Amino acid sequence: MGRVHSMFKKGFNVKFGDSLIYITSNKYPLSALGVNITEEKLRKILSSIKISDVVTKKEEKLLFYTINEIIDIDYKFIERIDLSFPKVKCKITDIKKSELYNALASIDFEEIIGIELDKNTLKYVDLLVNSDKKDLDTNKLIINFFVGRGKGLTPSGDDILIGFTAALIIFEKYKEWIFSLKQEVTTGKTTIISSSYLSSLLEGYVSEDFIELIKSLDYKKSILIEEAIEKVKAFGHTSGCDTLFGFILGLKFLINNLKN
Repeated sequence: MGRVHSMFKKGFNVKFGDSLIYITSNKYPLSALGVNITEEKLRKILSSIKISDVVTKKEEKLLFYTINEIIDIDYKFIERIDLSFPKVKCKITDIKKSELYNALASIDFEEIIGIELDKNTLKYVDLLVNSDKKDLDTNKLIINFFVGRGKGLTPSGDDILIGFTAALIIFEKYKEWIFSLKQEVTTGKTTIISSSYLSSLLEGYVSEDFIELIKSLDYKKSILIEEAIEKVKAFGHTSGCDTLFGFILGLKFLINNLKN
């Protein structure tokens, strides 16, 4: 048994234990936590449910117990989409000359992210990019600075950690950093939505748009790269921009540590 956790214009979250399922229309990109349904079915459910309504899973159906009726989503025949990290041909030695890296490097992130880059924050940004990720104590210090920092359902600091860590996972590097995140990121330190996205990331899954961004490390056509960046930017109020900022910090870290 679960319950409706949160509702938005474009979809809603259902909470089962410590896990979330984000349900939205099939005209939007698939979330790492997501199920996409028809726009008509989504509107019907959103107009009927309220926060804390009971939801159950029975015989490959989600059943929503609203005040007026029981509405179901039959997911037996829903197409499964692979949201695991894609393999890229790009090597760490190729990152600096990739079209994606240079496109991201040209963005003035200070103007569009949801966290102020003051003197103290810049100190931790520098640590994120330059510290030894085998140093678990420093990892803990960095993670606990960023986790839960900022406003919103997914605080900016968490999105920066997600983007940074995604870059490392692509190239299968720095398992000590992954270990530190698993130890330090809990729902007591940030929102359950943010914690759920971080958990999915650490299990190797990201949203549909972010997969396209990762693939664009191999792209040569600027227009395709710009499209991939703009799609990620559009996520949330500043969430997409925060994630992109973390991603380029991760790429910079990898470039700086080529010798390792």
